[in-house]
Formats: sequence, structure tokens, C-alpha cells
Amino acid sequence: MILSLPSTVNAQNFNPKNEELLNDIAFISSVEKFENHIQWNSLVRKLERKAGTDAEYFLEYLFYKTHQKLLKEYNKGTTFINLLESGSYDCVSASITYSVLLKYFDIEHSIIETDYHVFIIAKVNNQEFILETTDPRNGFVYNAEEVKEFKADFLPDVNSSQLNQNEAIGNLVYGQANSKTIYKEISLRQLSALQFFNQGLIAIENNDYRLASRRLQQALNLYDSERINMLFKIVAP
Repeated sequence: MILSLPSTVNAQNFNPKNEELLNDIAFISSVEKFENHIQWNSLVRKLERKAGTDAEYFLEYLFYKTHQKLLKEYNKGTTFINLLESGSYDCVSASITYSVLLKYFDIEHSIIETDYHVFIIAKVNNQEFILETTDPRNGFVYNAEEVKEFKADFLPDVNSSQLNQNEAIGNLVYGQANSKTIYKEISLRQLSALQFFNQGLIAIENNDYRLASRRLQQALNLYDSERINMLFKIVAP
């Protein structure tokens, strides 16, 4: 099923009252793409009808209903625009989707960046919930012990020889599944920058260093992070 961007005639406009969210959306995509997107607005209307229910139930409902309605197929290196157009997603574009919705419904949450993955920690009634956005079946983690174990899988190894070393951060093997050097909360705008960072990595894999340089520069414009900087210095002409 292909998502589309139809005319405003058929859409009930997505209209967040949160000015910060509106500003974030302008960086991520465009307000118009949200306003005119049938599936997005249909999802928001469904969620709004459940918003007055138990907070924990609503968070779980939001997680699974969003996957059902918007997230169709996992593909590495996709962008939020790809997600809106076709339902193709990865951890970054999916996390953007969830963060926008959580902000829209005023649900406290953190976006966590690690070496090779991004996920969301939502907080309801002083309890943490993991939103593992790439797992449509079991991605909503609510058990306190399982939440703790999930986070522990990504926490940096304090004994790692790579920890906080710029040389490692710029190295092309950095960020593989066996490295644990990054675990930090980032903003929605910084998360959007990781779309370009990932595209830069893919361009490097394809030996297209000119494209990689452009994508990494785009990432730096939004998120002046250490590892993006170091990688950009390697591939920039």
C-alpha cells in the first residue's frame, strides 16, 4: 500500500498547537506535507479519540496503531519523507514519527542516540517505557526489568579503548553493532540530522565520496556532533 500526499480537500489538517513542534516540523519536512497527508491525519484522529483513556494504555495504543497505519517496510537509510510517501522506514525515520506524535499529545519522552541505533524512552506516571520503533510486534517494552535490560544493552562500555576517542569516532568501522561508545539524549532536530548522516555512510559504502560529503554537511548544519564532524573531515574534498 502506497501512502500519498493528496489535496487538502480530503484531509483534516494536522494542526499542532505546540509552537516548538511546528518549528521542528519545518526542519524535518514541511507543515504542508503533514496537513495534506490522508494516512497521517487519519491516524491522528484515531489517536485523539483514545487520548482521554488510561495514559499507559494510550501510549501502547499509539505505538502499535502508528506501526499499523504508517510504517510498512524496513529499509536502511530511509528518510521521514520516504516514510510519508511509501511507508519505508528505519530507526531514525520511525523515531521521528513517534517523537512528533508524542510531542503532539504532550507525552514526555527522550530520543536516545547510540552508536548504531536510535530509540525512544517515553515516561508516563513516573514509569519509563521503551519504544523500539523497528519492532512492530514487541517494540513496546513496559516491564521495568525489561526496560532496564534494554537500556543496558546500549550503555557504553567504560573500559572500551574507543570511548571518547576522536580517531574512533571518525573511523568507518565506528558505529557497528559491537561498539558501545555513545548513549545520549538528542533533540528532534538532531535526530533529523541523522537521516543525512546515515545517507552519508551509505554513500561511502558505495564509494560516492562527493555525495557523502554533501550529506554529511547537511547533517552538520543541523547537528554539530563529534562523529559527524570527524567523518566529514575524512571524506570532504
